Amino acid sequence: MGKRDIRTKHYMQKPEVFADFFNGLISNGKELIDWTTLKELDSTMLANIPAPVGHDATAVQKYRDILKNAIIMQNNTAYFAILGIENQSDVHYAMPVRTMLYDALAYNSQVVAQAKQGNHSPKSFLSGISKGEKLTPVVTATLYWGSDPWDGPVTLKEMLAEMPSDMLTLVNDYNINLFSIIDRDDFPEYKTELGLLFSLLNSRNSDEKLQNLVNSNEAFKHVSRETAELMRDFASFRLPRRNKEGDYNMCKAVQEIERKSEARGISIGEARGEVKGRIKDIKMIMQNFNLTAEQALEALGVPKSDYKKYLSKL
Repeated sequence: MGKRDIRTKHYMQKPEVFADFFNGLISNGKELIDWTTLKELDSTMLANIPAPVGHDATAVQKYRDILKNAIIMQNNTAYFAILGIENQSDVHYAMPVRTMLYDALAYNSQVVAQAKQGNHSPKSFLSGISKGEKLTPVVTATLYWGSDPWDGPVTLKEMLAEMPSDMLTLVNDYNINLFSIIDRDDFPEYKTELGLLFSLLNSRNSDEKLQNLVNSNEAFKHVSRETAELMRDFASFRLPRRNKEGDYNMCKAVQEIERKSEARGISIGEARGEVKGRIKDIKMIMQNFNLTAEQALEALGVPKSDYKKYLSKL
């Protein structure tokens, strides 16, 4: 797992951020989920798939990014759900299948847990659960952080080969609940710094949009370390010196990259694109020649003073 993936997981795993994200997804920011009531769940999904007689069952184990038990309050009624986030730095072209498997394992674990409680009638022996027993709904959101538009499927049916329309009606579909930062036109009303983070990453490919954004919102002058680091990782910024309060002025970060780009006669977008292209070259050399990141940087002739900048994005 790369440093960016670790940072996104730790950031979105924070209860107040997790609740803020889903409140935005469900109700445009209305606080239906109280972050203090969230309960972390084991993100390891394990199930045994039955095999023919004479063969061993196949164990399936998957690791989810983030999974929490949530209480959703609406009209003075409490609803329970299992909420999950899958962070994606790059487009995953099999995401509907991956999400479907994750959710199926989450439901299977509930069935197994209920079956272990026992006290079932003979009729429930096969299923392990009694008539009328309910499962907790599972909702998974795919949070895409990349700078290129999402061009992968968002439903299972988009991945299927062509078939007669009558038959297609019998095929169950599956949606990945995609939240693509770069593709959105607007964002929910967040209570945390998600609004600052998402709006900046949404603007990263446009010089004018990025400059107007940071200059129009005073909150960008005081951004927490964790949020600023994600801005740096996904928008190719160099963080400025910390403010005396210990946070970061991201307006200065944009101004700094703007000055350097102007001195070299290129735009901010071109400067970030240059870094992005170099990252792709590094990954390709590492994969094709089985080299470490440092060895790939050396092979490309990258100055050692710039190693840290590239290593933080791998």
